[in-house]
Amino acid sequence: MMISRADYFLTHRLTAPVIMGVINATPDSFSDAGQFQTSTGINHAAAVEYALDLARQGAVILDIGGEASSFHRPGIGPVVPEEQIRRVLPIIEAIARRRDAAEGVLPALLTPPPKGLRPPGDFSIVHSATSTSGHTPPSSQSASSDPGHSPLISIDTRSSVVAAAALRAGADIINDISAGTDDPEMFPLAAGMNCPLILMHRREERPGQGPPAYANVCAEVVDYLQQRSQDALAAGLQPHRILLDPGLGFGKSPADNWKLLAGIGELASLGFPVVLGASRKRFLSDLLPSHQLQAGLDGWLARDILTSEITVLAAARGVRIHRVHQVPLARQALEVFARMTVTEQDH
Repeated sequence: MMISRADYFLTHRLTAPVIMGVINATPDSFSDAGQFQTSTGINHAAAVEYALDLARQGAVILDIGGEASSFHRPGIGPVVPEEQIRRVLPIIEAIARRRDAAEGVLPALLTPPPKGLRPPGDFSIVHSATSTSGHTPPSSQSASSDPGHSPLISIDTRSSVVAAAALRAGADIINDISAGTDDPEMFPLAAGMNCPLILMHRREERPGQGPPAYANVCAEVVDYLQQRSQDALAAGLQPHRILLDPGLGFGKSPADNWKLLAGIGELASLGFPVVLGASRKRFLSDLLPSHQLQAGLDGWLARDILTSEITVLAAARGVRIHRVHQVPLARQALEVFARMTVTEQDH
């Protein structure tokens, strides 16, 4: 019986933390200012090459979205499913074709680690033809016999219509920031297509009122995601296909976000893989000097460095999937975590 890439990944590869790279096929994302937007729409070819670069740098999952997560803010608004599909489907189809064509020529991404060190995520990169890294693909292990050896594609959407189209085009995972609350067909779709589903906590932030108040943000987030996971199970999803995201920055104050990070182990204790998206979030500005608070290269780089530091600490608390914009820094952070973990085990 054939096993899907996603199932193989979840059951065989997720014993160590891995990286999810962000590809925003939107004109209004807060973190990249529409880097693929042109006067005629999304530059799909540029987005595809960018995504494959993230895979070469160490991203195990490529998270592709056609709607800004800040759609509720003035001047942005939600994106209808048809437009989301126009934005993301050509990217997903092209990556899936390149991924499939590259099977059998997926060289090891990480250089051989010190004796006894298990590389974080045990992942590989995609090349369209031959390797440019100088490594020779191991002849005894090809992607065709190892479905977990290729990068996965996740579709970042609240719409079951978009998700279904993306899955047919080659996506492997659904990443739903509404945890299935915005579209009642999301759970049946994921269950029916045997597709992993990321459930995120989110509370609406009303314009001009700031984030909602929490009596105990960690407890409320854990309770909510525990309930949504139970709802997903009741809809027919298998336990190993449910992943949880605390939703940093979604209806939470800076203090709430730091409390969630400090207590992230509570969410991991539920037994489902935890996805963490701290990358470039505004609450990181608490730690930045004034000259680095502006958006742009300096501001993003400063936030990316802070994100890499969070990555190490979160990995130590059980977070398995780290959703980031700057993959090389996250990869270094997970290599630090892996080496420190081995050192602790040796003592």
